[in-house]
Amino acid sequence: MDQLPAALERAGNEQSWAVADAIPGVLKNSEELHSWRRRLLSACMKGLVAVYSSSKDESEQGAEKSVLLRLEEL
Repeated sequence: MDQLPAALERAGNEQSWAVADAIPGVLKNSEELHSWRRRLLSACMKGLVAVYSSSKDESEQGAEKSVLLRLEEL
């Protein structure tokens, strides 16, 4: 769990996001859940920058849109 946010910061990591999405379901403590969501938010922002920086062409819009949707959820 500690290393997952760093992996999420890289572009093209949809499988890691699937794992990250499952973690809140097992966190019962609200403080722990709040901390996890803050870490995900940070990773999401860094991931968005990575996606945007990696390619400016239209083929990458799907990945960018996916990260933006996650950002909106958080």
